[in-house]
Amino acid sequence: MRFAVFVSAFALLTSAGCGAVVAGQAVPAPVAPSSAAPVSGPESAGFRKVVAGASRVGGAGTGAPLSQAERQSWDPAQQTAAVRAIDCAPGSSDPLAGHDDRSLPLVTCGQTDNTAYVLEPEFLPGSEVTDATAGYDQQRGQWVVNLTFNAEGTKIWADFTSKNTGQQAAFVVDSQVVFAPNIQVAILDGITQITDSKFTEQRARELARKIRGG
Repeated sequence: MRFAVFVSAFALLTSAGCGAVVAGQAVPAPVAPSSAAPVSGPESAGFRKVVAGASRVGGAGTGAPLSQAERQSWDPAQQTAAVRAIDCAPGSSDPLAGHDDRSLPLVTCGQTDNTAYVLEPEFLPGSEVTDATAGYDQQRGQWVVNLTFNAEGTKIWADFTSKNTGQQAAFVVDSQVVFAPNIQVAILDGITQITDSKFTEQRARELARKIRGG
């Protein structure tokens, strides 16, 4: 996936990842909203920083069984071993789903991109998300997901994006990565837009539902 992050002036940029665009904007772009009602984000979700250069793309790995301790180790050597071993093939289930310790690092998979990630401890819980809605952006001519944080979440997100330009932030649900954009500029107002040229209405609504915890 390709991601872009921009603020107001629509300064676009791309990165490797899950194929979407993430935008922070002072004024939301015109979007035809979905009928989903705003709700707090899921308790089983949160944001973690992706450890740069530690991911593996594709395949089932070695398939060796991994304990929670092996997947949540602080030891870089153990993290590397877990990335090589974890099964991220399409359709693979995660025995750790929703039971990871969010104060510890995590080796896990992307839900849709068969990538193995090494993630730092959670820095922002999903409960700080106040709304996630799918809508059609008339300006872009495509479906998007609009993500909004509460006051505390906005502060944390602004601090993280300000200090981690060029780094990836993963949104994790039930111990797996839903999307992981690169941060190219600080997003200070708590309004983030996720877009993808391949988004269908169904995919956008599904992603918004996952972010809301529905």
